[in-house]
Amino acid sequence: MSEISITPLGTVAPYPKNNKNCPGFLVKYKDYNIMLDCGNGCTSLLNMNEDLNNLTIFISHLHPDHYGDLVSLLQTLSVYKKYGYVNKYPEIYLPPTIVYEYEDYIDKDGWSVSKPIETNILDYRYINKYARDIGIYINDLKSSDIINIDDLNISNIIVPHPVESHAIKIENDDFKIVYSSDTGTKNELRSFAKNADLFICESSFLRGQYRENDYHLYAYESAMIARDAKVKKLLLTHFWPEIEKDKYLEEAKQYFENVEVAQEGEKLILRR
Repeated sequence: MSEISITPLGTVAPYPKNNKNCPGFLVKYKDYNIMLDCGNGCTSLLNMNEDLNNLTIFISHLHPDHYGDLVSLLQTLSVYKKYGYVNKYPEIYLPPTIVYEYEDYIDKDGWSVSKPIETNILDYRYINKYARDIGIYINDLKSSDIINIDDLNISNIIVPHPVESHAIKIENDDFKIVYSSDTGTKNELRSFAKNADLFICESSFLRGQYRENDYHLYAYESAMIARDAKVKKLLLTHFWPEIEKDKYLEEAKQYFENVEVAQEGEKLILRR
């Protein structure tokens, strides 16, 4: 019987509180480990001697609450590799988020002018430099990527957010797991998550809370996506640290019955 497990490492944003960490999930399949995000506090729930081997890390987007523990994890990997505790460095994928910066120069007439220069955001540059300094290579995560781990296919799409943000799908002939990342409502998750066995979806807001822009979901919106995509199970995450998770569950259940809230360390197992 095939089996795949999913353990929430962190479920709240934008800061950790009271044993609740910022977003991250550990997927285990056969001898392989896959991390979806690595927010502040996530490493506290890792079994370093086991989980750092055969590891692949996907950072959905470059906001600190989704990669905050990556730097300390990189340092740990460097030490573990040096002393033989891990067999190899992991594959790490970051979105190469592009922004425009401006460079001042003097034109031929002596006027001071600025020109836009396309470059990666500072977070991307910082993580890449830090990784290179300790000998770890980082891959760019692109929406055209299909990454194979054993018989698993891992694909992604870009979803609406202030910085480039990727929803991630892990699937084979037996399972389909989709992680929404941070997203607004104008996304393609209904088709991307179609018939998923497990849909892990952000639910940053509760009905009645003010949402300044369309870059996060209400719990009921997450449930409506799950309903329309006909997923088997919805797992809510990305909660405000000060609000009880039961409130998100209550709101989502009005639109989709088979829903749970992610809890740090509580493993889910899918079997076929």
